[in-house]
Amino acid sequence: MAHAIQESFRDFYKRQNTGLNLISEAMKQEQAEHEKLRDFHEKRYLRKYELFYKNLGLIIRNKDEIINTPKYANIDAHYLLEGGGCFIGRLQTCQQYNFAGTLVTINLKLGTLLKIWEAEQFQVECSCGGIAYIRHFVGSPLSGSSCASALCSKCGQEIKGIKNRSYGKYHFFSNKMHYHDIDLVVKKILCNWILAEEKYNEDVKKGNVYMPSVGENLKSNDEFCNLETMIHELQLKEFKAVQ
Repeated sequence: MAHAIQESFRDFYKRQNTGLNLISEAMKQEQAEHEKLRDFHEKRYLRKYELFYKNLGLIIRNKDEIINTPKYANIDAHYLLEGGGCFIGRLQTCQQYNFAGTLVTINLKLGTLLKIWEAEQFQVECSCGGIAYIRHFVGSPLSGSSCASALCSKCGQEIKGIKNRSYGKYHFFSNKMHYHDIDLVVKKILCNWILAEEKYNEDVKKGNVYMPSVGENLKSNDEFCNLETMIHELQLKEFKAVQ
């Protein structure tokens, strides 16, 4: 966010004479590159969004496996649920923190999204007999009114104009569930740090430390998986099951 810079006319005149602008060309270039990168990610997330909901039936059929498999459950899902409300803005499914100049982003996880969808508030009965899941909602935290849309996991029909449901149960429940993701990530880092400290202290006692540093022993061995790989693996599993 840009910050207003106040200066006297005298300072402005001196700065102009030296040819020094408030915003340098290098700063403008950085901003332009950042905007290009943002546009790229928006297109990428749109592709992933369409891929996910095209395979919603597959996802729901394998919901329990996804939730109980960490590499699947931890997949980024912040772009799959959208919401917003008067006076409070958009639903925050992506939280960014700045620790010692290092940006850390914690997104809504796929396993958490599936748990959100287990709540009746986020389910709608479709005319085909299947269940549609809320993927977008807006409303007012003051009146409690809301309007949402959902997609059926059975027939793929989109159901719009879903009303007469509490906006607060949409927004604040989703936020609470995302905070659980933040808790999980922070606790995982702290746990790994404690293990690193224990390893470091053991090495110190044994005299095996050449360059003393707890960070040297900090490990991260969680298995990573993206949405595309998970969908392909689930498709292969179902294919083999019918052979």
